[in-house]
Amino acid sequence: MKKEVIDLGAGTLLFSLATIGFFFTSQIDSNQPYGPSFFPKLILTLLMIASIILVVNTIFKWKASKDTFQLDKNILLTIFIFTGVLIGYVLLFFVTGFIISTIVFLLVAQFIFGVRKPVLLIGVSVILPILLYLIFTKAFNIPLPGFFE
Repeated sequence: MKKEVIDLGAGTLLFSLATIGFFFTSQIDSNQPYGPSFFPKLILTLLMIASIILVVNTIFKWKASKDTFQLDKNILLTIFIFTGVLIGYVLLFFVTGFIISTIVFLLVAQFIFGVRKPVLLIGVSVILPILLYLIFTKAFNIPLPGFFE
């Protein structure tokens, strides 16, 4: 039952965020069919479709099982805390840039979801944002706000 509640919450949250992102991506002016808004719209549309599939599959699993719906207070608290962390990440992003805000976000998010090994926490949280920053800025030539500028 716990997995179904997490899947339902994750699917709903991802669908909501993808919808908001799609709305803001539609604000990009482009007269080209494959302009700067094409790739983000494609990714966000695929995320919306995947979220819908996740929610529908979860509902069918619940109907197939004879379990009653019980929302655990710990799961609900985790969802609210993670939502707050996401909002904090967005706000911190505009202040500190991609690298620092992503390091902080990954540390906190991993800790919320049960990762307790210090090597894994620090390794993923530090290496991944720096690697993504270098890939996007050097390989793809897409600028991201960060402290290397």
